[in-house]
Amino acid sequence: MCSDLSFMERAIELGRLSLPLAGVNPAVGALLVSGGRVLGEGYHRGPGSPHAEAAAIASALLSAGSSSALPPASTLYCTLEPCCQSGRGKRTPPCAEAIIAAGIGRVVFACRDPNPLVSGRGAARLRAAGLAVEEGLLAERAAGLIDGFSVSIREKRPFIRLKWAQSLDGRLACRGGASKWITNQAARDAAHELRAGHDAVMIGANTLREDDPQLTVRIPGHSGRAGPRRLVVAGRRPLNMDARLFSPPLLAGTAVLAAADSLALKQCRSAGVRAIQTGRDGDGLPDLEEGFRALYDDGVGWVMVESGAARLAPLLRLGLWDALTIFVSPLILGEGIDAVGDLGILSPDQGIALEGFLVEAGAGFMRMDARRGLTAAARESLACSPA
Repeated sequence: MCSDLSFMERAIELGRLSLPLAGVNPAVGALLVSGGRVLGEGYHRGPGSPHAEAAAIASALLSAGSSSALPPASTLYCTLEPCCQSGRGKRTPPCAEAIIAAGIGRVVFACRDPNPLVSGRGAARLRAAGLAVEEGLLAERAAGLIDGFSVSIREKRPFIRLKWAQSLDGRLACRGGASKWITNQAARDAAHELRAGHDAVMIGANTLREDDPQLTVRIPGHSGRAGPRRLVVAGRRPLNMDARLFSPPLLAGTAVLAAADSLALKQCRSAGVRAIQTGRDGDGLPDLEEGFRALYDDGVGWVMVESGAARLAPLLRLGLWDALTIFVSPLILGEGIDAVGDLGILSPDQGIALEGFLVEAGAGFMRMDARRGLTAAARESLACSPA
C-alpha cells in the first residue's frame, strides 16, 4: 500500500501542472484515496475554475458513477490547506464545505494557507466537522508552489523573478554591445522553460530597441499554448514602434508601462498599443511599484524580468524582486556591459544577500538560482534583538 508520503508527492506533481495557470491564485494539487487506491485527482486550472480539492472530488465521483457517494474511509491529500471563506471576491465555493459534504474522513495537507482569511481556519472547520486533519507533510517542497500567492497576499503585487545571461566575468554584452549569443542553445532552451512558467515577461525600452525580441516560448510541446504576456517598461527616449512586439500576432499580448503624460504613452495611444499608465518615480520614469500593483489587479501573479542593468539595478535597489536566475557561460569578455551596474553599495554588509542559493551545471553553461534574503546588517540586528 502506498504511504502518505508518496501520495503527497503525487499531489505536488499535480500542483506543478497548476503553476502556469494559477495567475494570482495558488497553484494546488490534490488527490482522493481509499484503501490505497487513487479515486480521483485534480489541480487548480486558474481563477474562476474549481479548486484542486473540488476537482479531485468531482473526478472521483465521475469514476464511481455517482453524484454524491464516496467511501467514508477516504483520504484527501492536498498541497495547501483547504479554503473556508466565502463572500465578496470569491468566485468558487469553500473547499472545506465541499470536503465535508462529500463524506471524506481524513485530510492531509502540506502547507498552511498564507491568506489570513483562511490560515488555520480551514483546518479548524474540518476538525469541527469530525474529520481527521494532518498538516505539514512535505511542507517545504509544497511551499514552492505558492511562492507567487504568498507574495501577492503579503504585498499585493506579483512574484518577481530577475533573469539574465552573462559571461563568467559578469558581462551581459561585449564592449560594443554585441550579446548574441553569450550562452548556448541548451541554456536558451532552459530559459524558455523558465519563461513558460510565468504569467508575464518584462523588458526595458533599451532591450526592445537593441534586441527586438519576441518574448515567446519556443520549446517542443509548447506550440498552441498561450505564452506569457509581454511587457515593456518605457524609458525617456521614444519607443521603437516598428518592433515585432507591436505587430501582429504579438501585439495582442503586449503592453507598455508608461508614465503619465509621457511620449511613450502618446505613442501607444496613437498606435493602438495597450498602455498601463503609472505615475513617475524619482527619475521621471514609470513607477514600477505602481505598475506591478496594476499587473496584480489584472491577474498577473508571476513576472520574469529579462532586461539589462537599466531595469535590473532599480529593482535590486528597491528590493522589488523575489528570486533571480542567472545563466552563466564559460566565456570571459573583459571590458563590456555589466550585468547589474552600480547599486550604491559601499561595504559588504550593505550587499544584497541571497538565500536558497543553488548552482546547477548544464551542457556548456551554469545556472544559478537564489531568493532575496536579509542583508548582513539586518541579520545582525535580528540576532541582537530581544526574544
